[in-house]
Amino acid sequence: MREQILQIIQNEFSKLIRNIQEDFQKNYQAKRNNFLLNELDPLMIAHMVFVSSFESKSGNTLQRIARRIAALRYGNDHVPSIINPHNLPHNLSVSGDQEQIVVSNINIESPQTKAYITSFINQNLASGRGRSRQESRVTHQTIPEVLNHTISDGHLHTKPVDLAFLDENGIWNIMEIKAGGDLDNSNAPANAEKLLLIYMALNIESAKPYFATYYNKEGEGNVWKGVMKKFINYPSMFLIGENFWNKILPSDINFIEFCQIYNEAMRRIDLNSTLNTMIHSCR
Repeated sequence: MREQILQIIQNEFSKLIRNIQEDFQKNYQAKRNNFLLNELDPLMIAHMVFVSSFESKSGNTLQRIARRIAALRYGNDHVPSIINPHNLPHNLSVSGDQEQIVVSNINIESPQTKAYITSFINQNLASGRGRSRQESRVTHQTIPEVLNHTISDGHLHTKPVDLAFLDENGIWNIMEIKAGGDLDNSNAPANAEKLLLIYMALNIESAKPYFATYYNKEGEGNVWKGVMKKFINYPSMFLIGENFWNKILPSDINFIEFCQIYNEAMRRIDLNSTLNTMIHSCR
């Protein structure tokens, strides 16, 4: 399993580097046309371009890595491209490089459904601080209530999901994943609503939706802080950093070993040297 994970990371990050290199010069020149940056050193601008490009393109890369690793643990059949547990007839086709999608006969885009989900979350918000803190009452135990408000309109509907898989206990796990999860008050509610809408689309009471992050922005082992804790229950509906990876890694690979595998993959593709050469070519 170790070598398979190494190859997955190496393969996906090699593609990411090529994608960044393909339009780096074009993006750099566009940034140089910004007169607000005229007094900045060209190398500083090149670094800005790289960070922007990496952050915008690495999300899909990490999503594919997570999905392929989950398939090693749970099996390809349990990490399908099209999640269709109710066997609804369709003629959809999704490639391995695309997001997974949930197929449903529930119209989760209807104004009534969205309004209900917003109301459900707002009625169960976390409140208080310190010892008086009351965590959000949106939990795996309370969310089956929303399934009583599903609207089936006889049409086929699809909804993309960052990661979905059927675990060893026959439970569907569905995840909305962010890099570090550093959302603000304007987009955190939308992410909570999206997660519950996907749960409604799946329409399985036992399914477990999670908000997940690839790393703990507070540092692994520390209590994660984020606005999302206001909208869904912490920690029960969160998979942060190490907990996320341990959820999908094969049982014989722990998070510490995974980090070692990742670093080895970066050395194999000579990531630091390759990116430094690309950045300094803009001087």
